[in-house]
Amino acid sequence: MIKDERNSGILPFQLESEILRRIAHPRVPGFVEAFTAGDVHYIVQEHIDGLPLSSILDIGRRFHEAEVKGIVLQLLSILNGLHRPAQKENAVIHRDVRLSNLLLKDKQVFLIDFGYARFLDPAQFVFCPDPLQYKFSAAVGSEKRAPEKVKELPSLKKIPGPETYKLLRREISPRSDLFGVGVAAVDLFTTWVEDESQFELSWQEVLPLSGQFIVFLQKLLSQKDGFSSAREALACLESIL
Repeated sequence: MIKDERNSGILPFQLESEILRRIAHPRVPGFVEAFTAGDVHYIVQEHIDGLPLSSILDIGRRFHEAEVKGIVLQLLSILNGLHRPAQKENAVIHRDVRLSNLLLKDKQVFLIDFGYARFLDPAQFVFCPDPLQYKFSAAVGSEKRAPEKVKELPSLKKIPGPETYKLLRREISPRSDLFGVGVAAVDLFTTWVEDESQFELSWQEVLPLSGQFIVFLQKLLSQKDGFSSAREALACLESIL
């Protein structure tokens, strides 16, 4: 896996490389090397012969609740390892958990693309300040990345609203990743929606989910009463499997 950092500055490239060097998790493709050729930066990682979940949805695959629970369980386990590594200084927040950054291979989930990732402890890399490292009262900067191709439920975009949505995605704390897990989980069910008029309804009304799983997803997406850690979310999910 080779990532072309053509549009990235040298400091973000160095930060992503350093983060990947420190990660030792079996579900994150291993770091191989980073180099610059001309004015283009490259990051080389272990190759995973899997498909992004977004691509799997694009071909019309329908995921059932039990399958999504299994995917979420694996993802929370990965995040727990990133947020609480053996060496605390290596704790990382991914900040871009989405279907296109989740590979599925033989029913195993892999997390990729750490371009937005930051160390939980900013002292680990002080040379790359983050423009979105602020509280909810701050203004939202524009994002340069292309939007996700997979159609999200419009009602989800209105909860909690586009401005706060971006902030929840980019906050350097575990809850930004947990929020991303909630969004990804709901997005995995979008192929169940056949009538376009249903996109005007809330996902809780439309999706064929159990009450317990709806409550769990709502807590992942909550701004105020959400889970405090991936470990807490894991324990809750395991209790309803």
